[in-house]
Amino acid sequence: MLTNLAIGWKDFFAAEEQKPYFKKLLASIQTEYEHYQCYPPAQDIFNLFRILNPSDIKIVIIGQDPYHGPGQANGIAFSVNDNIKNPPSLNNIFKELQNDLNIDHFKSGNLVGWVKQGVFLYNTIGTVRAATPLSHKNLGWLEFSINLINYLNQVNPDIIYVLWGNYAKEYGTYILRKDHIIAGAHPSPFSYHLFRDQKMFLKMNDLLLKNKKKVIDWGM
Repeated sequence: MLTNLAIGWKDFFAAEEQKPYFKKLLASIQTEYEHYQCYPPAQDIFNLFRILNPSDIKIVIIGQDPYHGPGQANGIAFSVNDNIKNPPSLNNIFKELQNDLNIDHFKSGNLVGWVKQGVFLYNTIGTVRAATPLSHKNLGWLEFSINLINYLNQVNPDIIYVLWGNYAKEYGTYILRKDHIIAGAHPSPFSYHLFRDQKMFLKMNDLLLKNKKKVIDWGM
């Protein structure tokens, strides 16, 4: 699971691996995957940490837990691999991307192009049993996620955090730069009427420009 991580995460994971909760988390994940169908595939659980170094993160978009249907989750929040049908929440994200910036991303739900530009699409609960949302909430992922945010506060304090929905907003407590938080409704079909017209992509790019950073090419 923890192979081929980007070099910039070395200190973070070295510290976490010494902590009892993290050892228990990895053991619990292994047990769950041995006895149940779980997502994402075991080799993809820490996929995000292989693509992007902490120093290169511009934006963190916080998700809840992975897609729980076959073939969907790939270790990147909201993203699916090529040739996988876009889940409803992702389609709603793409609707707003088109409304905000006139970018059509509907043909591919693969968001690795965003990640490579510095968008850390992170699920605070990194694994899930098939068809059972939040089933891995109590394995230790939440402590890992809090520790991750605390670490990023130290090594990259200019990160913009995007909190969609009440669950994600709870993590605002741990973010030091409150002026770097963009919060709003979740893109789920249940709350899309609130997510619509929030101009999220415009807000993210505007804040990047304010911080004198290159904007994201959301069409990638």
